[in-house]
Amino acid sequence: MTRRLLKSLSGVGHVYAGDVLLRTTSYELSLWSDDQSPSAGEPEAATSVDGHIDITGIAEAVVLAGPNTLSLTLEDGQRIAFQLTSTGGAIAGRGWLPPSG
Repeated sequence: MTRRLLKSLSGVGHVYAGDVLLRTTSYELSLWSDDQSPSAGEPEAATSVDGHIDITGIAEAVVLAGPNTLSLTLEDGQRIAFQLTSTGGAIAGRGWLPPSG
């Protein structure tokens, strides 16, 4: 199945392990959709998110906190749970989170 790029996002966000701020870092994200058109009148939803963050200096904190607790808060306040997919900072989104209160 072919993926189609819906949107690219970049900026400076906050990486959290649970409720603990690990760092403020730059991010570049790509939001993808399966190659199906949405039904008439429905917005197109991203089926996957991948990208890159700068993880310099936080690798140990990620290991200690556990990779399943990571989230990124974007400049616009959106939050996404993610997992690191490489030691260079590649990430894969695991799902959007509700805005922090």
